[in-house]
Amino acid sequence: MDQERLLRELNEFLRIPSVSTLPAHNQDCRAAAEWVAAELRRLGCHDVAFLGSDTHPVVWAKGPDVPGAPTLLIYGHYDVQPPDPLAEWTTPPFEPTQRDGKLYARGSADDKGQVFCLLKAIDSANPPVNFRFLIEGEEEYGSKVLFDLIQREPQRVRADAVVVADMSYVAPGWPAVYTTLRGLCYAEITVRTSKTDLHSGEYGGAAPNAHEELARLLTRLKGADGKINIPGFYSAVKRPSKAELAAWKKLPFKEKDFLNKRVQGKALVGLKKYSVLERLWALPTFEIHGVLGGFTGEGAKTVIPAAATAKVSMRLVPNQKLATVERQLAAAVQRLAPKHVTASVRFLHGADPAQIKVDSLAFKLLDQAFKNVTGRGTVPARAGGSIPVVPALASAGAPVILTGIGLPDDRLHAPNEKLDLKQLWDGIKVFRTFYELLGAQRHM
Repeated sequence: MDQERLLRELNEFLRIPSVSTLPAHNQDCRAAAEWVAAELRRLGCHDVAFLGSDTHPVVWAKGPDVPGAPTLLIYGHYDVQPPDPLAEWTTPPFEPTQRDGKLYARGSADDKGQVFCLLKAIDSANPPVNFRFLIEGEEEYGSKVLFDLIQREPQRVRADAVVVADMSYVAPGWPAVYTTLRGLCYAEITVRTSKTDLHSGEYGGAAPNAHEELARLLTRLKGADGKINIPGFYSAVKRPSKAELAAWKKLPFKEKDFLNKRVQGKALVGLKKYSVLERLWALPTFEIHGVLGGFTGEGAKTVIPAAATAKVSMRLVPNQKLATVERQLAAAVQRLAPKHVTASVRFLHGADPAQIKVDSLAFKLLDQAFKNVTGRGTVPARAGGSIPVVPALASAGAPVILTGIGLPDDRLHAPNEKLDLKQLWDGIKVFRTFYELLGAQRHM
């Protein structure tokens, strides 16, 4: 394995600032799609095409035909999260930098490094598998282009198995496959208190302040104890089985390490009667991501804001439905907002939770591949995050393998995102072995 060459190629991919949520990066997203397409052509793929969008296309391709062999669909995404806050990066987010055996860059673990791993595992090995590829450019912004494509052309997801490598080990040395993904409901909550901003000297003490009213509304929606006070919100939530809870206790998870090394804070919060893993994997959430309104520029401007908006999201667990939660949130905002403000909710994107059975042959083969390369097979786990398109990828009946080569401390969506290079080199070997084992199965 020519590691120096591989790093040069990965760095080229990581330098493209393909931030899908910001229109200013539309051409960068297209450039990242072109990079993926060129790599697929180099692997000998045919029917390479850009589908669904000029700026954020789904890159589709077919590998060389292998009559009688299983078909494996590989999914990934080339878009990345915004790098803000830039001041907290030790080195610039789109200038990949190696330190202590780790590669720091936005997208290194989520998901460019993992897409790279899956592709390089094919390189030079020519495994006897019929490969199909769906590499999208909007995963971090709802996957609308890919959803629309699959709805129009459901044949794109016909396969014997689907691999999604956008996940991590549960701990160093502990590879995993994931049985659930939380769903997502992303929204903006806006309150308006007056027609225009007002002078805080002339009106302060009498005129309502949109920021204050928004803050009160948000604390009504979620209390200091971590409970989400949206009527009916928890009614569909079911606790994990006793067997699943017992299995989690055997994982190498330590709350103190989670706080000190991953959260890097002073305390953990949430519903205290549940374990941290239950709060992360089996309970829904309500989080505030940003607040807009009033004056936030340099210097001072003494205004009472007339309107304020909070960007929020809720992670949903199995049995919750996005459409139901949207109705519940909209009703709760109207119920909890004071009568003297106008409150509204705008839904941006979302997805239902996903549940995956891990008992098919493809999972057994991946487990064997990890054992062969790393010395340990996979453990079943749940994921706190969301990959909105997973249910659509499973819509033709193929088992969806959720796995990955990341580590829990990779700082996804945060400053100083990284990928351990040993994870990358081992991952290429793992997936190469998996492809070979899969190709040996002439009947799936």
